[in-house]
Amino acid sequence: MASHGSGPQRSDRNALRRELGQNFLQDKRVVRDLVSHVRGNGTNVLEIGPGKGAITRELVRSFETVTAVEIDPHWSAFLRDEFDDEKVEILEGDFLDYYMSRDCDTIVSNVPFNITTQVLRHLLESTEWQQAALIVQWEVARKRAGQGSGTLLSVSWAPWYEFTLHNRVPARSFRPMPRVDGGILTIRRRPRPLLPERACAAFQDFAEAVFTGPGRGLAEILRRHVPRRTYAALAQRLQIPDDGLPKDLTLVQWVALFEAARPRYATGRGPVPTGSDSSSAAARESSGRTGPVTGGKRSGSSRGKRGTPRAQGRQALGRQGARGSSYGRRTGR
Repeated sequence: MASHGSGPQRSDRNALRRELGQNFLQDKRVVRDLVSHVRGNGTNVLEIGPGKGAITRELVRSFETVTAVEIDPHWSAFLRDEFDDEKVEILEGDFLDYYMSRDCDTIVSNVPFNITTQVLRHLLESTEWQQAALIVQWEVARKRAGQGSGTLLSVSWAPWYEFTLHNRVPARSFRPMPRVDGGILTIRRRPRPLLPERACAAFQDFAEAVFTGPGRGLAEILRRHVPRRTYAALAQRLQIPDDGLPKDLTLVQWVALFEAARPRYATGRGPVPTGSDSSSAAARESSGRTGPVTGGKRSGSSRGKRGTPRAQGRQALGRQGARGSSYGRRTGR
């Protein structure tokens, strides 16, 4: 630890900590609980923002390889000294600029609360991993898991992923203490997705249009998207209340309504397939992909052995222009 004493002064470290949203997980019981939700189910794990390495130490016991992406040079240097082992690879860089390797099947992270949405979007748009255990802000975890009522956030990716809410993580489990509690959220890719992968963008457009569309009930909202007779038949068969709201729809109802509206939501990416789950699975196997595809953002030639933070890509727009003013370069713990 003395080797890092010549780093930034404490005031500089505190300023960087605030910029990166670093709240270090201190409770070992929470660490064990987090990792227990994915332990034994995967081989190669990626940790986002390991910070001081509290979660990393637990992951080493459960996985064949551990890749950790840390944006803070101070902590990435610390971790390289701490884990001088071929089993652990420490990569310094921004996870939001990271191409995930095909051999990474598990994601674990204490996600900075200030960039939770951006991190989740980056993860969900990838096609490589199969399961994730994340600590995120408690209310975000509840909404993603669809607790209480459905939201656009919870519906958008539900045909391809299962979101499960687990234990609440008190703010006192972190140092420094955040203002709100966290929660453990697990995400697992559905082995049989409820819609073909190529329908992902169109389904999300449809869900957004329904959630934000005018009307005093589902019958009024959906008449702009689904033919009247088709809607009436679906409403009777699936017991959709005419005066209900989008938040009241079940996932089965969402999928059926989208199927009825699909031709209108086909995008310029080509015709959306209408095959069954089995044909969708066959298409995935033939393409070598395992999850929803939302655009050609990733290519095999840009990946390293376990993935690599990319130094280019979207730089022309600048971080603020590409992601919004709060997106920043903040992935640390």
